Amino acid sequence: MTSQPPRRPAPWQTGGPGPHVPPGAGHPGPPAGRPGAPAPHHVPPRGAVPPPGGPTTTAPLTHSEFYRTPHNRWWKGLVSILALGAAIALFSIALSFGGTLVDLLLGSTTLEELGRGQITLTPALLLATNLSLIASATVAVVLHRYLHRQPVGTLHAVAGRFRWDWLGRASVVVLPLFVAYVAVIVLIETPGPIVLDATAWAFLAIVLLTTPLQAASEEYMFRGVIQRAAGSWVSGAVPSFVLGTMVSAVLFSLAHFATDGWLIAYYLVFGIAMSLLTQFTGGLEAASLVHAANNVMLFLVSASTGQMSEGMDRSAGVGGPFMLAPMVFIAAIAAILIGLGRRRGLQHRAVPPTAA
Repeated sequence: MTSQPPRRPAPWQTGGPGPHVPPGAGHPGPPAGRPGAPAPHHVPPRGAVPPPGGPTTTAPLTHSEFYRTPHNRWWKGLVSILALGAAIALFSIALSFGGTLVDLLLGSTTLEELGRGQITLTPALLLATNLSLIASATVAVVLHRYLHRQPVGTLHAVAGRFRWDWLGRASVVVLPLFVAYVAVIVLIETPGPIVLDATAWAFLAIVLLTTPLQAASEEYMFRGVIQRAAGSWVSGAVPSFVLGTMVSAVLFSLAHFATDGWLIAYYLVFGIAMSLLTQFTGGLEAASLVHAANNVMLFLVSASTGQMSEGMDRSAGVGGPFMLAPMVFIAAIAAILIGLGRRRGLQHRAVPPTAA
């Protein structure tokens, strides 16, 4: 691996000292009799407005604190959380209705089955679910940019940009581990023979093309905006992280509509692990990668063995103590990436830019 280049200042921070000012210009020289004494500290007049492009805070903030700027108001966090919840519900209802119509036209389901509440996961419904979450993530971008008045770059990471180099290094670790993880699951559970019919190919195409975006969209909503929105209600790195993680992890678990206690615990652990990963690496790149690898790998197995409906079943009784294994695996992946990020010297604090 090549060494990481020196960290450059973010676009909203000055990159070096200002222009040279001749001695005596703009402030008085040293008092008589005290040669070399420092000039008095200049105090701006009361009510002065910071210059455009300058920072709004003087101390670097962590990911969970990043909405605590002078422009922050308590109600902005509440509006963000409610707006994202409404967006997920509305897009899900609208697109699922469209997916159901497609299934009726294709004969994949019937009105009688729908009347009995018998709903089978089809490629059209999976596509509708993924697109609804991707569409909801655009609302997160709008809230971040215009309600919280942050540049879009700081939604990716506190560094103000998407760190492709970090994503690449994390991929080298994450992808082999998930391949091994899924291989072990297949060997233990023996899901059945591979069935590559037209439905399976449709599922595989949708999983490969849209599931990575779906997984990243969830991270941008729950860890990118909701965690910061709740974290903005309290001051301090630890209180902001604890409150932001509690709110985002609970809402993340509820959004999966699981009624099995083990599955609920799994989603809580997953959410907490992704919050820790985001907080200590300073961005969403690694969490989005882990989430996408988890969903894609497991869906590929389910799709190729004709068990997509079973893989999406979250009803009571489908979980059990065996769920401890994926909980430990996800927690271990997060810990490994946090350690790797610390070795790489990833920036996980920054001064929020001036609101635009």
